[in-house]
Amino acid sequence: MAKRLPRDPKKEQAILEAAVVQFGKDGFNASTDKIAEQANVSKGSVFRYFDNKKELYVAAVKQAMATLVAVVDLSVWTDSDDLVTMIINVTKYKTELSHQFPNEFALLTRVYAQDNLIPQKVRQQVFGMFTKWQAEVENTVVTRVVDKMAIRKDLDKGQVKKYLTLVLGTISAEVQKDLEEHPEMKRIEDMGALISTVKNYLKMAEFGIVESR
Repeated sequence: MAKRLPRDPKKEQAILEAAVVQFGKDGFNASTDKIAEQANVSKGSVFRYFDNKKELYVAAVKQAMATLVAVVDLSVWTDSDDLVTMIINVTKYKTELSHQFPNEFALLTRVYAQDNLIPQKVRQQVFGMFTKWQAEVENTVVTRVVDKMAIRKDLDKGQVKKYLTLVLGTISAEVQKDLEEHPEMKRIEDMGALISTVKNYLKMAEFGIVESR
């Protein structure tokens, strides 16, 4: 039996980085030939480090998450003085990150959307990894936010955190859409109408929408 050659960490990392790019661009159908070419290795080398395409895809998703975990600054969420500022700052920050790491965001967006081209077992595996990571980040952020708030004593803190996660996620998606449609809005001073809308949404969340009787 032939002796297995030792792994070269640099080659393995080059393969992973190339896989993130190609899987982000073309989905699970990405060509392993292109991955090998971009990594400057032979196709045989790709499958020496990863037994099959499914294993390579899972490893690429882990690589994309690890890259973002290494750079993401949670203080953007937790150091804001109020929810309105937090939502605006976080949305801008996420947009900037997506421009800095387009391949990682493209791949993780496919994972989040549960792209049907991904084999079912792999799709379930990577979606589970992603949602667990997302939940951990959200829990850290929302916990710190809730700890700063004067929560009503009759409310369960856990339910408040879940509620805030849903509300903030929905509002943030709306803000991101608005910022993408109006790239000229780069400073807080340019966002008067948007900030007013966010304040109204949060006011509804805090005080309700039904007239007191």
